[in-house]
Order: sequence, then structure tokens, then C-alpha cells
Amino acid sequence: MRYKLNQNIARNPLFCIILLAFLVSGCLAKPVAETPPNNGFNFFVLSDMGSTGPFREDSVAHTVNRLSGILHPRFVINQGDFFHDQGVRDTLDSLWNAQFEKMFSAPELNIKWYSIAGNHEYIGNPQALIDYGKHNGRWTMPARNYTFVQKVDSNTSIRFVMIDTSPFVTFYHHDPKYFAVKSQNPAKTVAFVDSVLACSRETWKVVVGHHPIYTSDFTQGNTYGLIEQIAPLLRKYQVDFYLNGHVHKFEHYQREGIDYMITTTGVKPRWTNPWFFTKYVQKSLGFTVCHVTSHEFAFYFINEKGESLYSYRRKKD
Repeated sequence: MRYKLNQNIARNPLFCIILLAFLVSGCLAKPVAETPPNNGFNFFVLSDMGSTGPFREDSVAHTVNRLSGILHPRFVINQGDFFHDQGVRDTLDSLWNAQFEKMFSAPELNIKWYSIAGNHEYIGNPQALIDYGKHNGRWTMPARNYTFVQKVDSNTSIRFVMIDTSPFVTFYHHDPKYFAVKSQNPAKTVAFVDSVLACSRETWKVVVGHHPIYTSDFTQGNTYGLIEQIAPLLRKYQVDFYLNGHVHKFEHYQREGIDYMITTTGVKPRWTNPWFFTKYVQKSLGFTVCHVTSHEFAFYFINEKGESLYSYRRKKD
């Protein structure tokens, strides 16, 4: 009887997945956790920050404010879902003041916030994210898809390609609350990414979206529209990094020469599991600090207490 019971358990797909994840987790290297340098070219990456409901969490914002005075970021990358859970109605919505102006008020954060839309912004009015830049120069989002370059030094530069990933998620097109997604054509995003990267000669190439292309997460999972249409362009043009949020955790996922960095959340961290391409994964609130030199691009995963959980350096000759 015991043999039959164990055999039945072993045939359970969920049991097999959990067992495999456990075995993979034992193969992960011990995480490296260096502290980001307080000088040089630093910038912050935030995702899934705001919430007006019972899960509101201000600890990450407090830490971002505090560390901005120490690390002196040049700019901030905002990967979307800045306004859980309903987005914003318009440029006069009170959430702009509550969750952006007041929440991130340190003088050192009076810099460019390069932003994109997440799926929660599509529940509200995603056009308001573009329009708000006319009211506040910190908030920078000229279009759903756009690109910009940051100079690190006279010989080193970073090309950022900011993309709207919600239209690539099939089920959003059939969910009434995401009705605004239907007005966006993913093919235009693909053409935009292709045209920008084809002309890019910068030292580092970084594509930023809200949704993951690849992730070890069993619940949210990979975004197959992005795998089919965006990932081939990352490989073709030798992009260094793809940055995203959405799955509310830290993860470093390395595949086909590209580092996929999931830069965690300010609210509601989620359960994590490793998978075959996972270099590091952790359930935690926090944000990410990046430090760039002429030959190195470093990531630091920082929790809500300001502690460095994991660091990674990609070098270039």
C-alpha cells in the first residue's frame, strides 16, 4: 500500500514540479551581496511601487529617499504598475501627489523618472502617464514606446529602449478591465525595437518592459508574446539586459547571453522558486541600484531595509 501511495504521489505533476524546483534550488550558487558604490554613475530601478489598499507599503519609498542622498542616482527607471490597483484617471488624479510627489520627495530624486505603463495603468487611463510630463518635468514618458541614451563618460554610453508590454499579453485583450490594450498594436512595438537597435552603437544596450520575457515564476510565468516577438531581437542585436517588474520578486535569469533582471516591488512580494536558468531569486520588497563604468555594468538588489541581497557584474572589454 505504501508503495502504491508513493507511486501515485510521484505521478502528480505538481509534486514533480515542486520536487524539481527543490533540486534546482540546491544547485544555485551562494548569492553575492556587495554594497553599491556611493560615487560614480549610479541609477535606480523601481517597479510595482504604489498601492492605495490594505497592502500599501511605504518602507521601500523611505529607503529610496534615504539612499538617494548617499548614492546620488543620475536618474530613475520606473517599470510600471506605479499606481496599484486602478491606475490614474487623468493628470489631476490625487494619486500623483500621494504616490509620486510626496512619496519620493528627497532633493536627490528631483531628476528624470523614465517611466513606462504596467497592466494596472491600463485599468485607468494610460494616456495620463504620457500627459503628466507636461505638468511635472521629473516624470518622463513621451510615448508608450521610446528610447534615450545616457552618457557614462566620454567613451561610454547606454542605450535604453522602453517598451509597452501589456499588448503582448493575450488574455488582456479579452478582459474588459484592460479594454484600452486593444487600441495598441504590438507589431508597432516590434518594429520600433527593431529600428532602434539596428542603429544602436552604444556601449551597453538595455531593453525595459513591465512584463517578464522569461521568469521562473510558476503563477505569472513567461510572456509568450514577448518570447516570440521581442526575444529574437534581443539576441539579434546582442542586447545586454532586459529589465522588468510585474512578478513582485527579485530574480536574475540568464539565457542565451542575455541577463534578464527582475527588479522586485514596493508592495505584495510573491512566492518564489528557482528554475534551470535562474542565477538568483528571492521574495522581498525592495528596488535595484545600477552602477556603470566604461567596462562594467553592475546590479545590486536592495531590500526595504537598505540591505544588499545580491549583486552581479557584467564586464565588457
